[in-house]
Amino acid sequence: METTRRWALGLGMTIVLGAGLSGCVTMEERDRLLMANRSLQAEKAQLEANLDDARSLADGMRTKVSAYEGSLSDKERLIGNLQEENESLDQQVAQARRIVEDTLAKIPLNKPLIMNQGLPPELDEALRAFSAENSQSVTYDQQRGMLKWSSDLLFVTGSDVAKAPAIESLKRFTEILNSSAGDPFEVMVVGHTDNRPIVRERTLEHHPTNWHLSAHRAIAVGKVMLEAGYDPQRISVVGCGEHRPLTENNSESNMAQNRRVDIYIVPRGTLVATGITTSREATK
Repeated sequence: METTRRWALGLGMTIVLGAGLSGCVTMEERDRLLMANRSLQAEKAQLEANLDDARSLADGMRTKVSAYEGSLSDKERLIGNLQEENESLDQQVAQARRIVEDTLAKIPLNKPLIMNQGLPPELDEALRAFSAENSQSVTYDQQRGMLKWSSDLLFVTGSDVAKAPAIESLKRFTEILNSSAGDPFEVMVVGHTDNRPIVRERTLEHHPTNWHLSAHRAIAVGKVMLEAGYDPQRISVVGCGEHRPLTENNSESNMAQNRRVDIYIVPRGTLVATGITTSREATK
């Protein structure tokens, strides 16, 4: 600002001196010099105003930069917390996988996971009627008290997202289990796949192996049942991957049979007695 003032004053004096050296200054020349001086003063004032605006803008930018730095620091802390949570979840998944592996290692291949002596007449009749209503997707094994859902009709291909018709059938199934006839029982949901390796990138992002896919599908079925009002203490979920096929994986039709979700209906306390924890106990 001081430099601008000196510049304007010096320029005005130069003009006046120049006019004085050239002789007498006429009224017209004097008016012209005064106008020039006023113009310079106005220009100087505008420059000073612009300088003030620039300083204000710089102050505002410094404030924003400081705020952004604070926000970045908060986000870095959040990322750190999420990484710790992710590591904890990885440990829980590894522990759950070890439990499943230990459980399956005790069960002979190609043998039923749970043997049952049949169900009481009232519940048996309700399940036979339910199976008949959903004959294209559900098979009822009366002797073992087990229902089998075809995964191809239950889920979207390569995912654990249940189809709308399948969700409705699972809700109806849950109503039967919540009836007085089903009250003395609990269920184990078991997911199965064929032996074809997972290769689709979108599927691999969520289900790295067939074991993951079968377990995630069993969990998805259990979740539908819980949302339909089933007691979480009466349900367990297991994923067997391709390791318990119904038949050889040597044709498309046989592979389709092996892609399934079995739901075993057993007396209450059976799952705990066999060492399989309930969903609530597994989270403790």
